[in-house]
Amino acid sequence: MLDWISKFWRTSVIGSFLAGLLFLLPIILTVFIAAYIVSFVRGAIGPGTVLGDLLTWGGTYILGPSQDILSFWLGVGIALAGIWLLGLIVKTRAKSIIQNYLDRLFSRVPLIRSIYSPVTRVVRLATDRSGAPGDLSGMSVVCCRFFGTGDTGVDVLALLASQQLFTVAGERRRLVYLPAAPIPMSGGLVFVADTAITPIPEMKVDDLLKIYVSLGALAPEVIPSGAARGSSPLTVVPPGTRLPGSSPLARAERV
Repeated sequence: MLDWISKFWRTSVIGSFLAGLLFLLPIILTVFIAAYIVSFVRGAIGPGTVLGDLLTWGGTYILGPSQDILSFWLGVGIALAGIWLLGLIVKTRAKSIIQNYLDRLFSRVPLIRSIYSPVTRVVRLATDRSGAPGDLSGMSVVCCRFFGTGDTGVDVLALLASQQLFTVAGERRRLVYLPAAPIPMSGGLVFVADTAITPIPEMKVDDLLKIYVSLGALAPEVIPSGAARGSSPLTVVPPGTRLPGSSPLARAERV
């Protein structure tokens, strides 16, 4: 059966067509995804939407009526220039003043407050690099051991959410965030035994996120090297290196 499929793939017209289609599949998917994003953005801020009408009004104020398309793109240009100017302002100390004013303003409206408050916390958690409490960059990368000790356990890369030590059922625990691949923010918080946590100071939070987003493909690039020196609890072993106890005979001896 496998020989027939292989021969069909090499010699038939359909097999050649499928080979060409699979070769172009990454490009086709990229075009489809880009088209979907453009369509989504157009449906959200394009002409005829609330934000699109607001942008068109800004351009119409300068160009006058009967120039809807040109007015819309002029409004987009004005909005982009305004965002750039705002970026220059928030790089200064005025950021905290504007931020506090907006927080007080939106917190006064009950419905808007229930939406604005959690969205603001998530965005600031993911983008703030000031090292303030609750900042994502304030977390540290650790390796957690689950399900056994020695070579029988499972090690999971995670983030130490807090330096605070907790006591759960009389045992010392730490709060650890376990990311999920390929969307790290879809993980969960767990209490892990203090003795099962090993810090990895050589790795940054951004490095850990790269591993999860790439489904592990970037792990050899961001995990600390130097297995021979043993300078890190987590190291990269070159391909082809035989690890102790990796042979079938060694495994049989352990059993």
